Amino acid sequence: MESSRQVEASLMDGQEVHDDSLSTRFNARLIPNPLSSPATRPVAEHHGSRTFPNWEARRIHTWKTPLLMVLFFLVGLAMSMAHCVFYPKHKDQVVGKADQQEEKIRFGTGFAFLAQICLGASVWTAYTQWLWRTLMKKDMTFEVINSAFGAETSILSLLNVNMWKRLKVGSIIAFLAWGLLIPPFFTPATLYIFESTQVEHINAAMPHPSIANVSAAHLFTYSPPSIRGTKQYENDVNRIFTGPRTVMNLLATATSSLGEILPLDLPFNNSAYSINFYAPIVRCGDANDMERYAIDSLLKEEINATRGTLNETASAYFSFVPTYNSTVSLTAVSHPRRQIPSTPMNELWMTFLRPEINGQGERVKTRHYQICRPHNASYNLEISQYHGLQNVSVEYEVGETIPFPNEKPNEISNMTQHAYTAYMWTVCDQLVGKLAWMDDTSIKDEQQATAQFGIIDSPIQHISLLGSVDLDAYFEFDEEKELYKDQNMSTAFDLSDQRLKDKAMARNRTLDVLIEELSSNLTVSMMHNRLLTDMTNTAFKLTTDVNRYNYKAYGLFVPYALANAFALVCVILGLTSYVRDGAMPGKKVQDYLQAMHDPKFQGSPARDSRTPSLSAVSGTELRGMSEGSGEGRSNERSRDYQDTRSSSGVGRVESIGIV
Repeated sequence: MESSRQVEASLMDGQEVHDDSLSTRFNARLIPNPLSSPATRPVAEHHGSRTFPNWEARRIHTWKTPLLMVLFFLVGLAMSMAHCVFYPKHKDQVVGKADQQEEKIRFGTGFAFLAQICLGASVWTAYTQWLWRTLMKKDMTFEVINSAFGAETSILSLLNVNMWKRLKVGSIIAFLAWGLLIPPFFTPATLYIFESTQVEHINAAMPHPSIANVSAAHLFTYSPPSIRGTKQYENDVNRIFTGPRTVMNLLATATSSLGEILPLDLPFNNSAYSINFYAPIVRCGDANDMERYAIDSLLKEEINATRGTLNETASAYFSFVPTYNSTVSLTAVSHPRRQIPSTPMNELWMTFLRPEINGQGERVKTRHYQICRPHNASYNLEISQYHGLQNVSVEYEVGETIPFPNEKPNEISNMTQHAYTAYMWTVCDQLVGKLAWMDDTSIKDEQQATAQFGIIDSPIQHISLLGSVDLDAYFEFDEEKELYKDQNMSTAFDLSDQRLKDKAMARNRTLDVLIEELSSNLTVSMMHNRLLTDMTNTAFKLTTDVNRYNYKAYGLFVPYALANAFALVCVILGLTSYVRDGAMPGKKVQDYLQAMHDPKFQGSPARDSRTPSLSAVSGTELRGMSEGSGEGRSNERSRDYQDTRSSSGVGRVESIGIV
């Protein structure tokens, strides 16, 4: 064992001290000469025994590099695939709470982050392997080496052009590694929500008109008992029909004026169902010869009726309810009826002039005679409602005709027949009356012609049927009767804007079609009033507005496909280097120290560059590094340090020297 004095003497002589036994530790502190002139040899002060750390040799595990590359790549690939499965799995699923979308995106962000971290780790491992391989085969300057070793922490290193020249493949690997930061900016945001609907098929009680229900007939008809002193719903079995309830008049007026079905009162806002029920329908047909004769006779009576100085000269439309009077004679009731006991026929008779084109191509007006009767019908409704917009599809099969109720005092009244008759009554009240041309004979002046004008004495002027083609003859009376001097039939088709709107509302159809449509609309419009409906348990579709998940496939799959493809290429390059060149050092300090003494890396940096090689740097004197003393600073003092030389075979510090 050498003494401290011997160590000092050896240091002063510039000799190296070797401790081969590794059992003796020493601690020597070298103090520079305090003289102003530089000293050739420092004076050593002794502070007792001091031990230096024993640096173990850097062991490079040959399996570590390929294992890390493959393991990180597989984990990154698994996270990418998990993300690509996670989002499609939630496609079209209903979003529940408001924060559920954030939760799913949070998972997606986690998958993207882990995929980026793992793929990046595999690529940077391959980059380190390829970097040392390049250092082993090429000589590089410290400028390139600094950029190459700093590429993992600073993207600005990729701006070094010399690095791209000397480290082509490695620079590409580093560029791809930094590019792996891009996919996480896109893939989590590919999940989004869109407005959709959810349809459920359930059973529930849904409404339909109850007019065919004998227990609900009193809601439609006013039929008081024929015998006094009876108890309601017990022995008042015989009733006298006097007219409809006011609610029926309201529904008929609203439906006929609107020209369509009234909004239905449904229990669910967004629902669709179909239902079958029985209800009345009014159908019109041509009158037979006997009926035509009767209608024509009643029309002549109406035209010849005395009205003071007014004379009816032409009739374009005449509609009435045939009623038997006290002498059992048939009369025409052409005005809405009052609620009193009467003996009418459950029919509507009408005659009108319909403009037609004859065989010679001439436009002529033909008188038609039609009779409308109520029938029992089997309805099938398809009803749907979505956000307040209703769609009703009506189909029906017409059955038997319903006559006017005429029970004897000892008979049980058919209340369904009473309800159907009340229904027919309200329809007739919208159609009775006349459209005619009148002359006023009160003017006696010979120089002035008799005044003439048209009249509409019918509720039909208030409803949508006014635009029927069967009423066009009345609106042509102005030209036909030459109301003005310059008017004639050549201007009969110059319809006013309002007439055009009326015809558009009626779609220029005939009265028989419009009346049947009006009656079916009135039947369905009973569902506007919940009191006039029965509830039947039926299957229906309930539609609920929901938000559903969806994802952008290209934005999710393409970034992951590119990232994993690039990472796979880099891993293959790293594994190729591993197979051909063996395991390379890492980026720890021990790896750098070992590389400086490894003969494989003695060619870098380039020998003709301003900086020496890795192996030569261990013996380079670095001068000009000044330190201030503990008590003050001196610009004239400087210390020159000699780099520590360590044995590559032993892997520990063998000598230390300070000049």
